[in-house]
Amino acid sequence: MIGKTVKRRLKKFVLWMEILLILVLGAGAGGVLAVWYQISKVLPPDAALDSYRPPVGSKIYSSDGQLLAKLAVENREPIPLDKIPKDMQNAMVAIEDSRFYTHGGLDFWGIGRAVVTNVSGREMSQGASTITQQLARNMFLSSRKKISRKLKEVLIAVQIERNWTKRQILEAYLNQVYFGAGAYGVKSASQTYFAKDPGKLTLAECAMLAGMPQRPSELNPYSAFDQDGNYDRTKARRDDVLGRMLTLKLIDQARYQKAIDTPIKVAKQRPATIGYFRAKYFVQYVVEQLREQMGYDQEILDKTGLTIITSLNWKMQQAAEKAMKKGINRYRGWGRVSDGALVCLDPNTGYIRAMVGGVNEPWEKHQFNCVTQARRQPGSSFKLFVYAHALEDGRSPYSSVSVNAFIRMPDGKTYAPKNHGRTRGGSLGLVPAFAGSVNGAAVNLAVEDGIFEGPKNVAALAHRMGIQSDLMGVPALALGTSEVTPLELANAYGTIAAGGKRAQPMVILQVRSQEGDLVKDFAPKVTPIGLKPTTVQGVHALTRAVVTGGTGSGAGSVADAHGKTGTTERNTDAWFAGYVPNELVTVVWAGNRNNKPMSHSLYGGTICAPIWAEFMQQAIKLNPDKKPVPMQVADAKPARRRERRVRADSVPISPDETAGNRIRLNVCGQSGLLASSDCPVTSREFLLGDQPLDRCGGNHKRKEVEKPAEGEDVKPPVDEPGKPTEPGGENL
Repeated sequence: MIGKTVKRRLKKFVLWMEILLILVLGAGAGGVLAVWYQISKVLPPDAALDSYRPPVGSKIYSSDGQLLAKLAVENREPIPLDKIPKDMQNAMVAIEDSRFYTHGGLDFWGIGRAVVTNVSGREMSQGASTITQQLARNMFLSSRKKISRKLKEVLIAVQIERNWTKRQILEAYLNQVYFGAGAYGVKSASQTYFAKDPGKLTLAECAMLAGMPQRPSELNPYSAFDQDGNYDRTKARRDDVLGRMLTLKLIDQARYQKAIDTPIKVAKQRPATIGYFRAKYFVQYVVEQLREQMGYDQEILDKTGLTIITSLNWKMQQAAEKAMKKGINRYRGWGRVSDGALVCLDPNTGYIRAMVGGVNEPWEKHQFNCVTQARRQPGSSFKLFVYAHALEDGRSPYSSVSVNAFIRMPDGKTYAPKNHGRTRGGSLGLVPAFAGSVNGAAVNLAVEDGIFEGPKNVAALAHRMGIQSDLMGVPALALGTSEVTPLELANAYGTIAAGGKRAQPMVILQVRSQEGDLVKDFAPKVTPIGLKPTTVQGVHALTRAVVTGGTGSGAGSVADAHGKTGTTERNTDAWFAGYVPNELVTVVWAGNRNNKPMSHSLYGGTICAPIWAEFMQQAIKLNPDKKPVPMQVADAKPARRRERRVRADSVPISPDETAGNRIRLNVCGQSGLLASSDCPVTSREFLLGDQPLDRCGGNHKRKEVEKPAEGEDVKPPVDEPGKPTEPGGENL
């Protein structure tokens, strides 16, 4: 009886234990299923897999095809599997996942082998993660070693295998994996280590690349060589890959031996990978414009693989950088000048062809672009707008103006800017006054419409021509006391160079998607601003005289050069703004960002004009888009002034010297008026109705501006600063 009772109780105990075990297992399975369910909810949908593209940085190119920058978090250039050598594909599969083509995302044999290896304490030669698992981790997960992350990795790998073919998986992996030295994907790695495209890789090179994802920072040859320059670690890992390929019969013995005997050779110089590495100031400005015009933030540029074609001409840019460095370095010591800037644009389209935003501090330190961000006083280079307004208002380039300015302000104070050199009194023609940069003449022209009304009218014209900065409506405006940027000044001068049409400066020509589809095409924005043809022709005459016999003679080596120098009070800024009509316009600035004065022997004519000339001599030859705009002068109306007939007996004109609407006259070389018997005579051609009507008085006691002998330091006549009563100081 006792035995039966014990047996009965034992059976009951076993039953309860079985029930308890079932409950525990059920609870455990339920917990696992619950965790699995929670993890599965955060998995990417199938649509995310179908639309997935690896993050690819955008590229910025010059108009002549030069790569200027890669904007990317990762240096990556995806390519289709067909362009990746079969040896590269086989090498990667052999060393990372030899059963890749047979498993469904998980390699259970590999997992078992890894467990045994870990338990035995032996070093692992291969991991348990398949190529699909690695791809899942790289695409959607972090690299943190957590159980939840590993479970997600397994689920995403199965999901990828269900949605993609093996070819798609391998292609994505080879474009995604990190090879060290900043290179993501096979193409970037091939270019980084061997300076070639993947299609030209040898078997030995493919094996070397395939071996690096295991430990990219240690195995890449740029960091793995020893003190003797040997790549022992890289070679050992490469040979392991080759051995694995031989074992799997992916290569034969002959190819294996040849590859084993091949020494490791990599590119002598690592290529630039990410960031701005050419024309940095220009590229920085392009990025700003992409943000402003297209709404692209840095993340879009870093990850969407856009191609941006810009207006820059790389050869012009090189010429600009060379000329600027040479010019500034020449005077850096004794001239006390440390920085400079240059911008060149096509006046007919607004395309910026070259931009040097600074030559002093490293770009990486300040990233301050003097072309677009530095507002500086332009000095006498602003006088172009004063004279253009006078011409627009009816003046002739060959009429005269008083050279002394004495203006009584409403508060009773006087404004009397001084002139430089020997210009003391009397009057001059507009041409020699402009060429010699006479301060008093410019101020007198500016206030012809009123002490304040006149400068406001000048400012309005400057704004129409392209100046965007605020301008003070005071007499001192005529001498360039209001600050502008070099780009604004170039744009405004370009209006004259293009015959009275203002082209908005632009740097982006085209944006294309990663697939090569056109996203946006940018067209030039050109606006006629209504200048009279006689005004444009008159300004041409003024700016040409600056180069042929005035303060800008340092630019005279450039054929058909026109321009104007500028030097500010205390020699803090020097300028030369110039152009070749219908070709290019370029502005050069030199000075110090901290406003310390340069040497008193440095002016716009001595430092900036030679830089301008050296650059323009090359740029004109390189200009790819010569789009001449014919000057329409046949219908030009005469300037507003009293009609007088020129006596034929006083100004000899032969029949062959007149053609259509032009006339050639003998004028005084100093005043620009009709020549008297004791005048230094110059023969010049005029538009009918625009010729000078007054005869010169013949008082030539003042000598012309002296020119230095050949070989001497050039110190052109630049207006001397006076002592103004208005805030802002007096400029040259």
